[in-house]
Amino acid sequence: MASRTTKPLRTQPGVVNPPVRVRLPRWRINIILLVCMLLIGRVVLRLGELQIVQHESLSGLARAEIDRQVPIQAQRGLITDRLGNVLAMDVDRESLWVVPAQIDPEHAPVLALTLATILNKDAETILATLTNRDYYWLPVARWLEPEVAAQIDALDEPGLHWQYEPRRVYPQGTFAAQILGAANFNGDGISGVEGFYNQALQGVDGSVQAEFDPNQNPIAIAPSRTLPPRDGTDLTLTIDPLVQYVIERELQQAVQQHNADGGTIIVLDPKTGAIRGMASWPTFDPNSYGDYPAEVYGRNPAISNLYEPGSTFKMITVAAGLQSRSFDANVQVNDTGSIYRYGYWLKNWNASGNGMIDPAHVIYFSSNVGALLLNEITGPENFYHVVKAFGFGEPTGVDMAGEEVGIVNSWGTPAYNDLGLLTNAYGQSISVTPLQMVQAAAAIANDGVRMRPYIVERRCQAGRCTDTEPMQMGQPIDKEVAWTIRRMLVNSANHYAPVVWGTRTGSYADQWLVPGYQVAAKTGTSSIPLPTGGYDQSYTIGSVLGFAPAEDARYVILVKIDRPKDDIWGVTTAIPVYYNIVDQLLRYDKVPPDPTLVSPGQYIPGMVVAE
Repeated sequence: MASRTTKPLRTQPGVVNPPVRVRLPRWRINIILLVCMLLIGRVVLRLGELQIVQHESLSGLARAEIDRQVPIQAQRGLITDRLGNVLAMDVDRESLWVVPAQIDPEHAPVLALTLATILNKDAETILATLTNRDYYWLPVARWLEPEVAAQIDALDEPGLHWQYEPRRVYPQGTFAAQILGAANFNGDGISGVEGFYNQALQGVDGSVQAEFDPNQNPIAIAPSRTLPPRDGTDLTLTIDPLVQYVIERELQQAVQQHNADGGTIIVLDPKTGAIRGMASWPTFDPNSYGDYPAEVYGRNPAISNLYEPGSTFKMITVAAGLQSRSFDANVQVNDTGSIYRYGYWLKNWNASGNGMIDPAHVIYFSSNVGALLLNEITGPENFYHVVKAFGFGEPTGVDMAGEEVGIVNSWGTPAYNDLGLLTNAYGQSISVTPLQMVQAAAAIANDGVRMRPYIVERRCQAGRCTDTEPMQMGQPIDKEVAWTIRRMLVNSANHYAPVVWGTRTGSYADQWLVPGYQVAAKTGTSSIPLPTGGYDQSYTIGSVLGFAPAEDARYVILVKIDRPKDDIWGVTTAIPVYYNIVDQLLRYDKVPPDPTLVSPGQYIPGMVVAE
């Protein structure tokens, strides 16, 4: 029987439904497109703002991230004396600086303690410097000694760097200290020539602008821009080193010998106004000026300290009367030793009278009564006119910082009174600086012509030098009047010569103060006003003012000794100092002595004279 094959039933595939078409309303499509356009527009506007509007500022900020400007300090100008000896100079010394970005913050406290021990400085202050990332680099310690620098080198700390910095050094120590003044650790002059010429001496700092990587290391291949510094002006002073040495030595010896509080000596060239020497005591070392009181390093007593000149002012009193033609050299006044005026007794130093005397003997005897009688003849208008012409009551114009002008209660001012006119005649109730007195005496020595004192002889900058031109400040007295005063001052000098020569010659009569030379000199005993009124009865200021030789003078010299404890009149204190200085300077200047100008028992070094 044949088998039957049964075939499976085939099923019909299901009918597939057609896809459903989604339709978006056009308004929705437009909204989407609008949003996209707004977003694209915002991006375009922002890009335009960044690339165009803020391009410069953003470029500057980006550049500031890698650009740094490092200053290059200018060299402060050199100061020398007139013979070229260096008095002040800059010397490069190693200073320790830190780049805070290169310091590991976790290691910073330990490093700060280590540096504090080596440098003997406060650890917290050093730590604040090491971690201050507001600056590229900061100073940690400046001008270190080599042995200290070696200890810091041994730490091998990458964030610490050495920078050579100029430090002001004064090779001569205390020599001419008050003239030079001092410069502080920032390189700024704070007194003296350093202060007056600070801007010229400083120069102009330069800089290096370069690119730095994120670790604050300079990028060697990146371009750099260097602005070189302009070093300061070099100054040559008028100071003669031998003159300065002599007066400093003589002043120190006198102050110590007489247990004085201090003193001042000035030596000036009357023909030019150039200051050849200027010394005051106490002095200081400008290399370590901070170890001294501010009034010592910050003031030059020769131009800053006021005092009543005492009898040295009598040369001005006589000059005023002669110049105004109020009297001549032959006028006679009656010196009674004391005189009553305006409710006060005014007296000579010893209250003794000298009788009828002329102006020459007013100076010779240093008569207070004679001087005030001459002022009564001269009158206040004429007297103060000449006083002003000599430069009192106004600055001399010297090129040093801190000059005072003095106090003159002139005719016509509210402070004037008739008693002051009389006491001014012998140097009381009037305040002057030592340099003002020297300037006035220099006018007498220079045929009546007053010159402006100056301390800088030459200024050199970048190889170009300018010499100081002497400047006339007027002519307070005529040539003939100046000659007359000079002759009076020669007699005055000879009158005080026995202070030096009396014990040597056995004679206390008038003799040549400096054998071989005619020199001019006037002594002064200055009363010291008290803050409570009146004058100090225990101490005075002794001084001598003069010039040498008397004719064609080379030097005008003031010796001023403050409060000598063993000589209330100051004469035996100041006269020997004046003699020693004049004797040495005239021989140094090779001024030939006149063998006829030698009194019995005197001698000229190197010359044989008759007994």
